[in-house]
Amino acid sequence: MEGFTLLELLKFFKMEKTAFSWKMKTFLFFIFTFPFVILFWIVAGKEVINPRTPEEVFLNIREKISCQGVVDSIYRQKMNHNVQTLKTRYCIFQLDAVWEDRFLIGDSISKKKGELFLEHYRDGKLLEILDYHDIAKNRK
Repeated sequence: MEGFTLLELLKFFKMEKTAFSWKMKTFLFFIFTFPFVILFWIVAGKEVINPRTPEEVFLNIREKISCQGVVDSIYRQKMNHNVQTLKTRYCIFQLDAVWEDRFLIGDSISKKKGELFLEHYRDGKLLEILDYHDIAKNRK
């Protein structure tokens, strides 16, 4: 910035020589800040104002899942944080980390929409009933 003194630069940034009225300054302030307020509200508003606890959000998401069938394959989704996944003929079921070591190919699973329980069968017999409430308690 050759040719400008420090004092001239300070005067420029303070806009001492501008002849804007207070109404114009207020209008410009709202014009330039309003889009940022709207953007913040869209991006973070629901997360900041959300009255539900993380446990309630977790259980609400799991309540909407439905999957039943015999496990055809077990694999990890590399592009989805390496989540272990059970594939049946009719659906793909993502396991939570605490349940990963419990299933084998040929096992049957039953998770109905609206329930928070996963029924785990082996050789036609109910082996265990896994409860999402147990996972939700340990989440932070």
